[in-house]
Amino acid sequence: MNRLVGTALGLLVVFAFGVWLAWSHVTDATLVALRYATNLADGHGLVFNPADYSSVEGFGSLAWTLWNALFAVFGADPVLVAKVTGVALGVLTLALLMRAVDGSAAVVAGCTYVLFLPTFFHLTGGLETAAVALVVLRMAVLGMRVIEERHVPDFEPPLLLLLAATLRPEILLAVLPGFVVWFRSRRFSRSARAGITVAVLLAVGAFVWTVVQYGHFVPRPVADVFGDVGLNTAWLGATLLVFAPLVLLTVGLLTWPELRGVGAFFCATVLAAGLPYAMRVDLADDDLHRYAFAMFPVLCLAAGVAVSAMTGVRFVQAIVGFLVVGWVAVTGALSPDLASTATMGVDLKRTHEAIGRGLAESDVDAGSRSVAVADPGVIPYYSGWHAVDYSGRNDAMITDGARPDGVVRGAQPSVIVVPSPDENIPDNVSGLDVPVAVAGYSQVGPFQARDGSWQFVYVRPEWANQVEVAVRAAVARGEEQYGNDYEVTINRWLDSVRR
Repeated sequence: MNRLVGTALGLLVVFAFGVWLAWSHVTDATLVALRYATNLADGHGLVFNPADYSSVEGFGSLAWTLWNALFAVFGADPVLVAKVTGVALGVLTLALLMRAVDGSAAVVAGCTYVLFLPTFFHLTGGLETAAVALVVLRMAVLGMRVIEERHVPDFEPPLLLLLAATLRPEILLAVLPGFVVWFRSRRFSRSARAGITVAVLLAVGAFVWTVVQYGHFVPRPVADVFGDVGLNTAWLGATLLVFAPLVLLTVGLLTWPELRGVGAFFCATVLAAGLPYAMRVDLADDDLHRYAFAMFPVLCLAAGVAVSAMTGVRFVQAIVGFLVVGWVAVTGALSPDLASTATMGVDLKRTHEAIGRGLAESDVDAGSRSVAVADPGVIPYYSGWHAVDYSGRNDAMITDGARPDGVVRGAQPSVIVVPSPDENIPDNVSGLDVPVAVAGYSQVGPFQARDGSWQFVYVRPEWANQVEVAVRAAVARGEEQYGNDYEVTINRWLDSVRR
């Protein structure tokens, strides 16, 4: 068994351990997408509520939602499918990194990817993050092969372009350099033109469907990303700090004459991948460098190529490779939001999922099962109730400018769930005047999810007893299973893993 195979097997062991550590992780946004996927699988269409006649594009990734819906049709658990898919894509990414280059380049690229602790939370979180990173990396590998005058299948670049557009539209910029490099070399090929034609037709079809389904020309995910344009120095600084040696080595490729073309291509890909996020002022949900993760495998690959080019003195290769891998591993483990992200899955299960399951189990008439929420993922998903998302992302009326107060009052939900940073009832959440909205409702709870996160549950009087009994019982089961430690710390995360 040669040294590279042994390294790969060792990395797979570390990879499996990392997946085990992060397996409990899930986000509220994950369950939003899976609610759309479940409704589609049940024949209701891509809607937040089965009875929505004025739908809104509240999911972040069309391709990811459709993928999960495919398995939901056959009765598979969408949460498990999303997590297993993410892990499988992570394995493919590692394999691609170690097969795209040889020797020390493969070792540095693979070790950097696997020893970056946030990798495993992005793989197990159930979002499209792993798929996006793999698509960007694959296009970068194809572009590198074209520059090195190696064969590239004509069907792949157009397919990757289409996948990027439907996974996360702004990632089109990241795969564009690779597509341009390929197209310049294959523009006279019939098979290449055929692939491009098919991809364009499918993209136009998806665009037309979006306009017909949701009534707008700009997909909601694109509007979200490019809504408030301006230099995000905080995101840029945090990203450069974590990936500093990778960025330096990628730029350093420009100093080797024989690697200047590949280096320029890698630099263009990384810049294109980061530009949409560096230019958005109010970027949210970027836990553990989630958006920068799209370019991370490409940076790993470029750094590996740079280290392998240091052929003069072998120990220099080893020192530089060790420093690069060590820097990324340490900065990843020291990420300020690691504790918050690592404990999120347990906290959502213990409280949000418990509230949702309690609502599902409560003896409330089918026609009265409606809940208003500011966090539209976990509670609506596990309750199965009709949900009013007064944060606005999944409500067509609020998206079109209606005030949350008016929407909630008009819906008259049986339950209103209000998040709070402490045990005090907030005056306003996402534009909802809480005291006015819950007037006449009975209070159940509040229920603590973690330090700095509480859930107040308000129920219409006629259903107060049924809901309180079921929800309190479900939350009690959650606390029994996951404990009643609410500190947001690394130690609590490790304790929950050992439990």
